[in-house]
Order: sequence, then C-alpha cells, then structure tokens
Amino acid sequence: DGYGFYPRISIRGIGSNMSRKVLILEDGAPVALGPYTNPSAYYSPPIERMERIEVLKGSGSLAHGPSTIGGAINYITRDPSKNPGGLVQISTGTDKYRNILAEYGHAWDGKHASISLLKKDGDGWRSSPFDVTDIVVKTGVALNSQNYVGIKYTNFHQRSNHTYLGLTQYEYDSAYKMNKAKLDKMMVDRHGIDVNHVAQIDPNVTWKNLIYWNTAKRDWWRQSHSQAGSPVVTTMGSTSDGRLRQFDVFGIDSRLYAKHQLGGTHQDFEAGLRYHTERMKNVRARATAVDSYVVDDAYTASDYVNGYKENDVRRAEAWSLFAQNRFYVGDKTTLTPGFRVESYELKRQNLMNDASGGTHHSELIPGIGLTHQLDGKKTLYAGVHKGYSPPLVADAISADGTAENLGAEISTNYEIGLRGQWSRGRYEVTAFRLDFDNQLVSKSASGGSGTQLTNAGKTLNQGVELSSELNVGYGWGLSGNYTWLPTAKLTSTRIMSGIDRNGNRLTYAPKHLLNTQLSYKKGAMNVYWGLQYVSSQFADLENTVAASPNGRTGLIPAYMTMNVGGRYAFDKASELFWSVRNLADKKYVSSRAPEGIFPGMGRAMHVGLKTRF
Repeated sequence: DGYGFYPRISIRGIGSNMSRKVLILEDGAPVALGPYTNPSAYYSPPIERMERIEVLKGSGSLAHGPSTIGGAINYITRDPSKNPGGLVQISTGTDKYRNILAEYGHAWDGKHASISLLKKDGDGWRSSPFDVTDIVVKTGVALNSQNYVGIKYTNFHQRSNHTYLGLTQYEYDSAYKMNKAKLDKMMVDRHGIDVNHVAQIDPNVTWKNLIYWNTAKRDWWRQSHSQAGSPVVTTMGSTSDGRLRQFDVFGIDSRLYAKHQLGGTHQDFEAGLRYHTERMKNVRARATAVDSYVVDDAYTASDYVNGYKENDVRRAEAWSLFAQNRFYVGDKTTLTPGFRVESYELKRQNLMNDASGGTHHSELIPGIGLTHQLDGKKTLYAGVHKGYSPPLVADAISADGTAENLGAEISTNYEIGLRGQWSRGRYEVTAFRLDFDNQLVSKSASGGSGTQLTNAGKTLNQGVELSSELNVGYGWGLSGNYTWLPTAKLTSTRIMSGIDRNGNRLTYAPKHLLNTQLSYKKGAMNVYWGLQYVSSQFADLENTVAASPNGRTGLIPAYMTMNVGGRYAFDKASELFWSVRNLADKKYVSSRAPEGIFPGMGRAMHVGLKTRF
C-alpha cells in the first residue's frame, strides 16, 4: 500500500508472504493478530512511536517463537525521561497525507507514566484512503529495591479502503495508478495490555515475567469482480463479501537470567517458559449491499446459508521451553549452546457443518553460537540452529475436520561472519545457508489468495550479507547494506500439480538487494541521498518469465529508486524535517500477489516539524 500498513518483511530470502516467517514483537510480546492461527501482518505497530528496532537473524532467535524461521524483529517503544516533558510532531505531504504524534511522560521516585497519541490519514497511494488512531499508555512502579512492575495499554483503530486486487497487465501498462476496487474496506481494531514484572533476586540473578493479552477485529470487505476480454480487464461486480475475523490472544512468558561460574569460568545462563493460547473466529459472509459492510443474514443461495459461506473457530494452545548457557572460554571466546521446545495443539470447528478436528505437534529446536574476538576491533562469529515455523490452522486442518499431512517448516541454518571497526566507521560481513528439509509453498501453480499450501520438500537459500558505515570526513558520511542471494531454489524431486519444479528459483527472492545512503552534515543542517536496488524476481515456482494477461505470473523486473531528505535543527528542542521518496517517480512492479500487479509507490513528498518540551 506504500505506507507500511502490511509489511512483507523478508530476511535472507525467507518470509515475504505477509511476514509469516518472521516473528514481529513489540517490547518482547508478539503482535501478530494470531501468532499461531494466522500470523499474517494485517497489523503492524506504528513506527512513529518506536525508539529503536532489534533484528535477530542467527541462533539468537531461538529465544523467541513461533515462526522465527526467517528471524525475529522486536520494536522497542520509548520510555519517559526523568524530567517531565514530551514531544509534538506534525507532518503533511502528497496524497493529502497528515500525521500528528503527541507524547508526554515523566519518571520520578521509582515510578513512571507516559501517554502517546498518533493520528494519521490521507488519500493513500492509488486512491486508497486511510485513517488511523493509535493510543499507548505506559506506567510502572518500583515496589521495592528488588521488584518492578510495568503496564502498557495499546489501542489501535484503522479504517482504510485497501484492496487485495491488483492490476491486469493491460491495466498496469495503460494506467498503473488506477484502483478499481475503491469500495474494498479494511477495518482493524486492536486493544492490548502487557504487564511486565522484574525481580532482582540478587546481584547475579534476575527474574522477568511478561503477561500479554490482546483482542482484535479484522474485517476486510471485498467487492466481487471478473476478468475477461482481450486485453484482459477487470470489471467490478454488484456484490461484496467480508472476511471477518476476531482474535483473542493470551500468554505468560517467564525468564530467568543468572551469572554463575562453572569449572572456574564465568557463565551466563538464561531459561524461559511460555504458555500461549489464542482463539480466532473466521467468517466469510455476503453484504446486504456492495457498500454496506453489513452481513445479509437473509441471503441463502449456492454455498451461502443465511448470508454465511464460512463460519469456523480456530484455536491454538502452546507451551514452549527455552534455555541457553554462554560459556566464556578465556578472555576472547564465548560458546553459547541452547535449545527451544515448542509443543502446540491446533483445533478447528466448522460451525456450518459441525465438523471439527485437531492436531498436535512437538519439536526440539537446538542451536549453538560462537564468538571470538580477534583483536580490540574485530570479532569473528558463527552459529548453527534449527529453523522452525508451524503451519496455519486452516492449512493443517481442513474444513471437514480432517488433519492434513502437513508438517511444520524445518530448516538447518548456518552463518559465519566478521564484524569490526575501522578508523572511520564499522563493517559487518556474514555468509549464510538455510537448508530446508520441508518448506511450505502454494499447491497451485499461480498461488493467490486462499491458496492451500503443500509440503514442497527440500529447498536451499545461501548467500552473503554486507553492511558498513563510513565517516568520509568534512561532514560527509556513507552507509549501506547489500544482500547477495545467488542460491534460493527448490532441491526436491517432489512433483506438485503434475509439474517438476526441481532446481527452480523460489518466489520473491531477488539475487541482489542494495540499500545505500550518502549524507552531509554541517552545523544545524543534515541532508541525505539514498538509493535502493532490487534485482528481478519470480512470482511463481514455475519461474514463468512472460507476463500473464491477468498480471499474477511473470518475471518481476529489477528496479531502482532514489530518496532524498534532511533535517534542520532550529535549536536543541525543535527541528524541521523533509523527505522525497521515489524521487524520479519510477514506475515499477513491487508484487504480483495475491491478485495481480501491485505497482510500487510513486513519488511521495513529506515535510514536518518536531519539538520537544
């Protein structure tokens, strides 16, 4: 959509399908509407209220679950300062974009409290209006010198005319900014409470507990359509169906951290136990009118009964155990073996035909990491761990209650790298290999929304990551990161839909991915120029090159975009900021899924003011 509502985050070529294979956390708590039942990123915490982001790609991701086969991303929210105060940030831009963020907080005598309010709206890219309100309240108190309790409440409200319907090839070629599904509507309401408890048992032992609860409604109304003709064009229909979902999530995560000695050497031990339960109510229903967004309970026809085509309840209950111990071998080497055990039960009850079924799985997920300090400025690191991602309830259990023979995704992940500093900056280089025993892919040739998954068998991802920062001097700086993914292929002889795909490249796995930025700072002014390059990608496992008339298959050509921006500080408290994304207004295909071509966002200009008080 161009504004980051539904991130498709991919790490090392894994996880771009609505970030299902990347665990997204906020302050350590999972934020997906249904981490087990449906982890697709239909909700993403607003980046405006974050202080920093942690990215875990190696064996360090063992500490979290589920769905960390691609890694984990932890958004960290801001805490109030010791002095009472806050900030106000306002910005505006193209497509009638408006954004205001206001925060206020204070920390005093072992207590703290803060409130954050974010409001943003606009016409959106390709005439997809949106309106978002996000409220966060945080408070905490030190009960005594050993115990602290913190509470965070979040309230997210979104209304947007976002659509799953892309463009046919003819529509993209002739008018790529069009949006024929202007009556499609996404409605997301999410409320959550996190309770943190930290106990400093003694100087060497810390006990941390997290209780998280959230409930969310995600209703997505989609207008019917048909595609026909030569060239193929989309004609919108006179009916609308809603994919209406209610999620309820609860969990308790308890972790113990201890510094100790073993055989005369220092050790760091960490262990955790988590209980997690969730319920998803899934409904597909016909609307009373194409733009009413209300279920027509009098409609009974074809496979609809009293307005409903689907009506089921999906449940997940999981226990997980994590433990690792960091061995300090001399002054320069650490060795950290660890493991995670995931045990979960999935259930599905079809309220249309009263069919029900369930399945249960347990998995041991081991890993080990090594670091060795070569000198004061260079560190060698390596690791190997098992990647693991359970299937969705709808994929593991069919609508008639049958437990499908669908195993979890399992891989063996290797990495070795070097990080260090030079006189004017830092660098990091990592070689990685993700060797899948079993990867889940679309059973049909073209995929698309609602497509059932199947076990594709073995796949292989391997490549190199580079990142660096360089202070050139005289106010100039250069930074960037690059991923080279020469191998991302099926290595299985499994035949799917009568097609042998062995050796074919995986979908949405570009061979080259580059982000670089040149900056200049002088006095109160800071400006930058950035470049992003993504090489060509396949949209289907058949590696179809020619574009299909409906836009769903075909090679996605390589593209490059440029961004510019800057800041000017009036004083220590106030600054002006501006940015222009896709400076050249480059036309390019960002995706062909789930239903046709989605063009990348065109030129977008924003300007704003931020002041602290």
